[in-house]
Amino acid sequence: MVEKFEHQYEDSYPIIGTVSEHAELVPELYLRAFVDSHSTGVAVLNGSGTILYVNRAWREFALQHGLHANLYGIGSNYLNVRRTTLDTSIDESHLIADGIDEVLVGKATEFQHEYLNRNSIDRRWIRVHAGRFDLPRACRVLVTHEDVTESRQTTETRQKAAEHLRRLLDATHILPWEADFSTSMYTYVGEQAVDILGYPLEDWYEPDFWPKHLHPADRERAMATATRYIQTRNNYELEFRMLARGGRIVWLHNIVTVDREDGIPRTVRGFSIDITESKVKEAALSELSGRLINAQEEERRRVARELHDDLNQRMALLSIEMEQLGQAIKPRALRRRLESLQSQAREISADIHRLSYKLHPSKLDHLGLGAAIRSLCQELSEAGQLDVELTQDELPELPKDITLCVFRIAQEALRNSVKHSGAKTARVTLGYQDHEITLSVSDDGSGFDMYSDAMRRGLGFTSMRERLRIVNGTMNVQSRPNEGTTIKVSVPLLPKSTVAAAQSVALFHGRHS
Repeated sequence: MVEKFEHQYEDSYPIIGTVSEHAELVPELYLRAFVDSHSTGVAVLNGSGTILYVNRAWREFALQHGLHANLYGIGSNYLNVRRTTLDTSIDESHLIADGIDEVLVGKATEFQHEYLNRNSIDRRWIRVHAGRFDLPRACRVLVTHEDVTESRQTTETRQKAAEHLRRLLDATHILPWEADFSTSMYTYVGEQAVDILGYPLEDWYEPDFWPKHLHPADRERAMATATRYIQTRNNYELEFRMLARGGRIVWLHNIVTVDREDGIPRTVRGFSIDITESKVKEAALSELSGRLINAQEEERRRVARELHDDLNQRMALLSIEMEQLGQAIKPRALRRRLESLQSQAREISADIHRLSYKLHPSKLDHLGLGAAIRSLCQELSEAGQLDVELTQDELPELPKDITLCVFRIAQEALRNSVKHSGAKTARVTLGYQDHEITLSVSDDGSGFDMYSDAMRRGLGFTSMRERLRIVNGTMNVQSRPNEGTTIKVSVPLLPKSTVAAAQSVALFHGRHS
């Protein structure tokens, strides 16, 4: 008995016969089942480009996207319809038709193209794909239409974002990087590295690239600090110098994030910002500020010396001569008048001495910082201007610039307490610990608003900050209305080698800026 079967192609003709007579149709039936189950719109073409059958998704896609009605008409020639469809430009329509034709004739195994559908109001992107499917005694080409708008927009958005980020990193001299903590090797370095340090990217992936190219003066500090921070923090910032190709010095500010597994550091990621230009400007500003302050101090020394050695001496001689003249005058009334003038001369002489001391205390040069500040506090207390309590540690021999800086800040802080705060008492603490000079001046005066112009623009605070910048010092001011003011200052005592290195770097930048 010969088994019969019947199959009806959709919108086509029935095929009736024996299995043996139509065995070659079985693969095509499987192909049809595959096409029907596919979620993407699919059409099957014969070797001449005629549409044999389509699935439901193909019909729905054509209707939704305003495509030519014959694009899903069985029996129509897809290539001819494709060339006359106006959902894109004529040139692009022909490009698609020609590409599929090459697949039909066997010149290519597949073809793919994406185009913007001009018939869609919301600008939909369509991907056309054609692939060759050989059957016994026949060739079939499967053509798919797929809406790729969302994926394309996502890709374009990512590409635009990546390009925008790249331009931003280039413009701001920011280098993204990633490193493996266990091996201390970079696993990713942005292309900005070439412009910033001059080394090819492959060099960065060599072992110990970072420590080998750290500036010798920063190497020990930077490595120790980075290791400590990675072990104890998830985020940190660190500044250091690196030696670029050709010996050029580059300052980098690192913003770092640490990824951990079970609390153990695994991956370190960060951005290295090239701050060389700002460091050069900072060094130039510091040098200029230093020159201005040194010039001011030199002028103060000169005026103080002239007041003390010249004008004050002359006033002393005048007082002596008036005293001698008074002894020779007999009339009592005239003598009393002369004694009054002599008293005024002594007061003027004392004022000249005090002014000379304020301009530049001689004790500062001969006896040091501790003695000069002690004398300053005693002078204010004895004058009844302010009751000052002084506590001080034994100090080592200090560089002249640090000595002068700390004294001027103490002098300015106490002057503010007398002149502006109306304070009755003040406390001064001068200390030395861990290679650092500390100064604290607090009073019980009226205080002030920390966010007022007095803090941001006051000449006194500006002068303090500029002086501290020169000696790498820091200042912290705490004050509230009616609650007094406290000024805390710390100045590191750097080893001479470190100071020399810092000065040489500043000079290097100055020569090459």
